[in-house]
Amino acid sequence: MREDNHTTLASVGSDAFTLEHSLKFKRQLLQHVFDNALESIIVTNADGVIERVNAAFTQITGYRAEEVLGKTPRLVQSARHEPDFYKRMWHQLLLTGSWSGQVWNRRKSGEVYPQWLNINTLTNELGEVTHRVAIGHDLSGQRSVEQDRTPFTFKDPLTQLGNRQLLTSRLEQALAEAQRNRIRVGLMVVDLGRFKALNEQLGMTWGDDVLRQQARTLQAAVDEADTLVRLQGDIFAVLRHSRAEDTAMAQLADKLLGLLARPLVLADNNVVSMQPSIGIAVYPRDAREPENLLQAAEHAHAMARRNGRNRFQFVDQRQHELHHRELVIEHSLSHVLNTGEADGISLHYQPQICPVSGAITGLEALLRWTHRSLGQLSPAEFIPVAEQNGLSVRLDRWVIEQVCTQMEAWQRQGRWPPVVSVNLCADQFSQPDFCDWISATVARFGLAPAAFKLEVTESTMVEQMGAGVGMLRRLREQGFLLSLDDFGTGYSALSCLHRLPLDELKIDRSFMVEACESPRALTLLHTIAQLARQMSLSLVVEGVELPEQLALLKEFGPLTVQGYYYFRPMPAHDVCALLPAAP
Repeated sequence: MREDNHTTLASVGSDAFTLEHSLKFKRQLLQHVFDNALESIIVTNADGVIERVNAAFTQITGYRAEEVLGKTPRLVQSARHEPDFYKRMWHQLLLTGSWSGQVWNRRKSGEVYPQWLNINTLTNELGEVTHRVAIGHDLSGQRSVEQDRTPFTFKDPLTQLGNRQLLTSRLEQALAEAQRNRIRVGLMVVDLGRFKALNEQLGMTWGDDVLRQQARTLQAAVDEADTLVRLQGDIFAVLRHSRAEDTAMAQLADKLLGLLARPLVLADNNVVSMQPSIGIAVYPRDAREPENLLQAAEHAHAMARRNGRNRFQFVDQRQHELHHRELVIEHSLSHVLNTGEADGISLHYQPQICPVSGAITGLEALLRWTHRSLGQLSPAEFIPVAEQNGLSVRLDRWVIEQVCTQMEAWQRQGRWPPVVSVNLCADQFSQPDFCDWISATVARFGLAPAAFKLEVTESTMVEQMGAGVGMLRRLREQGFLLSLDDFGTGYSALSCLHRLPLDELKIDRSFMVEACESPRALTLLHTIAQLARQMSLSLVVEGVELPEQLALLKEFGPLTVQGYYYFRPMPAHDVCALLPAAP
């Protein structure tokens, strides 16, 4: 019997040793694969913070591991995808746990390159997300054949730019990618103007000199990711594979017109000036096939020439006028942020009310703009312009400084303002200095963080779930209150609501409008109110404008309302009279 027991124990010990040896071997094997894989590998935690990268990642991107650990994959994102691309990516990741597709990323050197990316979600035994693994295959090597042929078939011998054949090849690739990823592609046709007269006056030698100089000017002005070619004579084309929003295309065209119209000094000291014109077409609005998109851009270019040169023209004249308006807004907004001059921009404040007591419990700071030439501008018009042109981060901070100045002024007047809500844009979450900046700014004015409520939209949080959660936690630790705005109107954040360190849910006014017309909408509104109460979150209902709307909310329990029934947004001096005296 003892011998049998001894044999059994020995067998168990042997099995345990074998299992441990097997696990050790598998760990070593996985580590070997990780270290020697040709594909780049990024491992992030559940919040999207990078924990590990492999050697291939460093070789492909140029970033060492110590440069990216603790950061998010946004570090390698290019600007070639619209925000909706990443929204759809995250939506599928949250829904299915995986995503795959072609992306354009950026190396440390600034070079943009194509990559096939597979992202998978890892969970623990409870089904909770623990990590995400992104495996990327560098596709830029697939272009080597094209690059090898470029000197012979794809290059213009005079300017050393690409030629029409290269544009045709790239245009087919760009539209195929755009169709898969549902993004826009822009195409410009650019001519220098007065070139025929210049050739006749000075000769073809000096004409060639002009072409070479202007080609260098164009090459320095367009993005590295754009395709620049000479089509024929003095006509060039710029293919923008991404960032092809109309405002961005108009900005580039405006820039090129200014550069190409500058006087040129030739080798014989002759000075010449050109009169360029540009036509712009955008996929898929203007055409869906490569040849049709080029025809559309050429047609817009012909319109620009007929209308007097030194101008750019979209295919649709109405669109052209619209984007000229957006350019004016962008230039004016840049002036405000660069000089500090308000130039018609001001903050209004809309009180938030407790319907039981009628007391003002908070204020929301809202931008208003009376433009000197365009008149009254809606935030729905100028906020998207700020977002598309990289001005939204600076605009947020300008607003916060203005709010701090106003709160300090109210206190000097012996008034005690309630909590003031300020909206944050999505791009603010990619700014590593924001938490320190806002904390220092509030302290500089002698204010407490708890006097501010920072609002982020539901769609922003879904898009920025990785970096966003970490930043919100830090802001809350600093004492700021946090609110989730427009709840229920975007990609639902319900599945990850428990991960967000929030103080408040804010329901969009559309729910209030529909609740008056539909019992099912009212039931949904009631359910959201119960959810907020069970999660110990305050609830703000926007868009309360009528007595019957307020009556619907009587059975909802404690909440705050915001809307025209009580107050419209008003200037700061009108708000002052409503504020209680300082204790």
